[in-house]
Amino acid sequence: MRAVIIVMVKAPLPGLAKTRLTPPLDQSEAASLALCFVQDVVNSALEITQNVVVAFTPPDGRAVLEASLPDGLRWIEQQGQHLGDRLISAIAYAYDLGFSPIILLGADSPTLPPVFIQQACQMLTVGSADVALGPAADGGYYLLGVRKPEPGLFQNITWSSPFTLEHTIRNINQLGLRLVTLDQWYDVDTFAELQTLDNELRSDERARSRAPATYSWLLAHNLTFRND
Repeated sequence: MRAVIIVMVKAPLPGLAKTRLTPPLDQSEAASLALCFVQDVVNSALEITQNVVVAFTPPDGRAVLEASLPDGLRWIEQQGQHLGDRLISAIAYAYDLGFSPIILLGADSPTLPPVFIQQACQMLTVGSADVALGPAADGGYYLLGVRKPEPGLFQNITWSSPFTLEHTIRNINQLGLRLVTLDQWYDVDTFAELQTLDNELRSDERARSRAPATYSWLLAHNLTFRND
């Protein structure tokens, strides 16, 4: 079995990326921070496997991403009207290439410990689980892993809501799939969550090593929650 990690990316373009951080950030700052997130997540994924796919949207965002990420990545444009459709399309793409298990990550958790991803890969590879979920503190999930495409997995889900994880687990149970749930982590979408991230990076050397681009960005910007 060949594991693959797919990073689902909204291109870091001003006015499109990290809009919930504007204000207090301006659109350019939010976009540059989002790019740092992507760089750190992709580099963490590459430490686990060289089979990394960047699934990006919109189409004109590829150039800025490709100029800032390592060579050797696979690239696909996200397809579908909502997140469920885009996940289905990305999973099918990877499975058709012979990859399994398939791990999908967002680009909102730059300090995510790689051990969480490794645990998901291991459980799916040995066959003790059909689906892996990494719950996020906001009611969604930072990681989804599957052994193969699962029809019905993403039906009737309220995306980007406190019920996203709950609805996905409901579908998993209805389909009779075996689920492994990882430790909870957090996404960074709001300014309060950015403060949480800043506190983690300032206090944890291991977090800084996992997210050097994000840490450098924060050092270079005098945000209002900083006391120094």
